[in-house]
Amino acid sequence: MRGPFAFDLPPKSKRLTDREYVDLVNRIRGNFISYVAVLDSSLTMIITDFFLRDKQEIALWAGTVMDDERASFGTKSIWFSKIIGNHPAFKSRIDKETRKKISSRLSKIRTLRNEFAHNYAYNKQVSPRDVADRVITLYDFEQGITKPKKFKMSEIMALIDDPWLPKHIERVTALCRKIRENGTY
Repeated sequence: MRGPFAFDLPPKSKRLTDREYVDLVNRIRGNFISYVAVLDSSLTMIITDFFLRDKQEIALWAGTVMDDERASFGTKSIWFSKIIGNHPAFKSRIDKETRKKISSRLSKIRTLRNEFAHNYAYNKQVSPRDVADRVITLYDFEQGITKPKKFKMSEIMALIDDPWLPKHIERVTALCRKIRENGTY
């Protein structure tokens, strides 16, 4: 089953107009950011469930400790990776390679999310090469210099469409609940 943010890219043989290309870029960026928002919520709930003793305080915890100002997606990804990498219950139930792969995927997603959220796509003049190659060019303004960065649409969509990470996040969620219920902290 495909994730809710996945969709098929138009074939490379289809010639896109500039407007169709810009719409496609915006749709991919929007769907990717939405995909990350769901991951972010999942990480928030896992970390909350892991550390919060009083379930009556979830709203307070989520609105203060785990809000976006204090705990970004990147921060939550790092905390999550440290929890699954160090807690004995996770270490014994999730093999080291899988834990590393989860952390690596989250890091890759975090990096791309930051590129999409903090850089811009210049939509006034579309590069025919980008359209033909199905590439998104984002512009990063650092130290007074604008640097283009290119991302393949197919690689972004592969991340969104891959069920591996969401499946393992669900697995960690279930393990976290078991740990909590059994009182094995």
